Amino acid sequence: MLTETQISQTGNFDAATIAQLRPALGGGVDALTADGACDLSKYLTTLAVTGTDAYTLAAPTVAGQRKKIVCVLAASTPAATLTITSPDDTAGFVNRATYFFDAVGQEIILEATAALKWRCVGIKRAGGAVDNVVVGTTAITNKMWRVYNLSVTGTVNSTLPDGTCVGERINIHNTTAASTPIGGLAGTFRGALAAAYTALGAFGVVASTTVVGDMAMLEWDGSAWVVLWQAGTTLS
Repeated sequence: MLTETQISQTGNFDAATIAQLRPALGGGVDALTADGACDLSKYLTTLAVTGTDAYTLAAPTVAGQRKKIVCVLAASTPAATLTITSPDDTAGFVNRATYFFDAVGQEIILEATAALKWRCVGIKRAGGAVDNVVVGTTAITNKMWRVYNLSVTGTVNSTLPDGTCVGERINIHNTTAASTPIGGLAGTFRGALAAAYTALGAFGVVASTTVVGDMAMLEWDGSAWVVLWQAGTTLS
């Protein structure tokens, strides 16, 4: 990252050139404390989420431009939605159009492709440990949780959306089970032998006995959630 002086030197003190260079080189902090647009001229945008907030990120202006967005405050039932213009749609790197921030530490790092689309090259998940997912009821489409605690009552299923960044990980735990529980998550999965599956299930029951504690650790590889480790769950 260049200093303001170096930017001026590089641009030969031409105002138009400097203006074009600054978004690609980054620098500065864009601190949002209310609804609004992320500043493309600054690399880092911090989100102070208080209640229901809405943010936007415009399309990148130059290839290689980078943008980091991080939640630094989450209060008053935080629920912030970031809408991204021009998300990458390249196979293996498909980016979301929206991100949901509700916990301190959640962050994404984006990089502009040659087609001027935002590709996610880094993601840090956080939170979720105390926010149970009621399987069959709670939508988990765009949350940034690191841990998903599942509440399973009866035979119920939810959908686990695809990941965004190669290498991102999530932990799935079954913490509540009742009424002959058989919980499942539909999605795109891959087992240890590289076999493809469409469901991760059997949460809440082992050999017809109601239990809690079933779990799985998953890592996104660009096309599927790879099951790195599991206990009490099945792939099908």
